[in-house]
Amino acid sequence: MSTVVFWSPVNGRGTSSHLILSALMITLTHHVRVLSMHMQRAGDSIEAALPVREDTMDHMTNIFATTGWDALLRLYLSGNLTRDKFRDYTVPVSRQLDLLPGARVLNGVDVIEEYSKYMPSVLKTASEVYDLVMLDAGNRDRMEREVLKDADVVVINLDQNLRVLEHYFGDTELKKDLENKKVIVTVGQYDADSHCSINNMKRRFNYKHPVIAVPYCTEFKDAWNRRDVPSYLQQNMNQDKKNGQRGEHASSIRELAKCIMDNAGLRTILKQLERGA
Repeated sequence: MSTVVFWSPVNGRGTSSHLILSALMITLTHHVRVLSMHMQRAGDSIEAALPVREDTMDHMTNIFATTGWDALLRLYLSGNLTRDKFRDYTVPVSRQLDLLPGARVLNGVDVIEEYSKYMPSVLKTASEVYDLVMLDAGNRDRMEREVLKDADVVVINLDQNLRVLEHYFGDTELKKDLENKKVIVTVGQYDADSHCSINNMKRRFNYKHPVIAVPYCTEFKDAWNRRDVPSYLQQNMNQDKKNGQRGEHASSIRELAKCIMDNAGLRTILKQLERGA
C-alpha cells in the first residue's frame, strides 16, 4: 500500500538499523503486514541484525537460490512475478514481517546497478501484497537516490556531524527530488549534550519539520552484533525514558514507527477499520 525508503547522504548514519527497528516496532504494535528489503549483497544491511540462515559456500546453490533478489528477479524476467507468488521468495522474520534477502550474484556485478532498474516493478508488485514496504536504499550513490522517486515516504538518516548536515540541507538537487515527498529526518547516535542539538540544528538550517533523535544504546549495539535485534526490541519495546539508555532508545523507535505510520496514512486506515468504516 505504501513504500518507505530509508536513505542517507553518507555511510554509517543508521539507515539499516533505523529501518529494521521501526519495521519490528510497527509489526509488534499494529496489525499490519510489512516487507523489509535492501539493495546490497546477501548478509549485508538489515540482514546483519537478523538470525537468518548463513549463505552456503556452494556456488551453484547460490546461483539457484529459491529466496531473495536473484530468485525474484528470475521470476520477474520470465514474466511470472505476481502478487500470489511474491511471498514465496521472502524469508519470514516474524508472523507479520518478511525479509527479501539481498543478491547472491557473480563477482564483478554491481548489485545496485543491476537491480535498481527493476526496482519500480518489484515495488509495485510488493505493494499489492504488503501494507508497508520498507527499503534500505543505502547512501551517497546517485543510483540509490533514483530509488527515492518511487517512495511514498522518505526517511533521511543524519547525525550530529555539522559537515554532513550542511551537505544535506544545502543540496538543492536533492531538495527537488524530495519536494513532493513526505520526509522524516532522523539523527542517529544522538548525544543530547552536544551543542549540535535538534533545536540548534533546526534553527541553523531553518528546518520547520519534526526531527527524530535516536540515541546511542550499548545494549542495542550488542544485540546487533549477536544478530538478535528482534529479541532485543521485543524485550525493550515498552521501556520509557526513566530506564536510561534502553528506555530513551525504545522511546525514539516508538516515535519513529508512529511517524512512519502517520505519514504512510496507515494509522488513519486502521482507525477507520476499527470503527467499521
